[in-house]
Amino acid sequence: MPLLPKDLQQRLASEFRFAADKVAEAPNLPAKLYFFSALFGETNRIMNQSWNAELALLHMVLLSAHREINGRLTGAAADLNRAVGLPERLPEALTEISRNLADLFEEETIGVPELHTLLARVAELGYTCTGNGQYLYLKGQIRI
Repeated sequence: MPLLPKDLQQRLASEFRFAADKVAEAPNLPAKLYFFSALFGETNRIMNQSWNAELALLHMVLLSAHREINGRLTGAAADLNRAVGLPERLPEALTEISRNLADLFEEETIGVPELHTLLARVAELGYTCTGNGQYLYLKGQIRI
């Protein structure tokens, strides 16, 4: 069973590709994160036209990761960022996962197991920006 009607999948694929290209071109993590936000934003708009629980999962994981990363760049959590830093490869990893999501939605049929694998990676990237996630990253248990 397809996740979306073909026209909506194509729209999402097109928006994901545009966002992924912008993430890749962005010169720094805040700019990359800005364009990364288009992924959950467009997913939210698509859900208004065609509800699917897998899309809700995609939206929530992308939104959560964005919030965690953004939290480390701004506000009180920025102090932690200055103290211990962020994973060095985080900007590159955001580019990779954005491209991977665009690639997946450009496929004829979206594989749910493949989607879940990518969602796990997005969650992992966001989790590295939590206190415990940063600790596990520094211990070498989470690899970026």
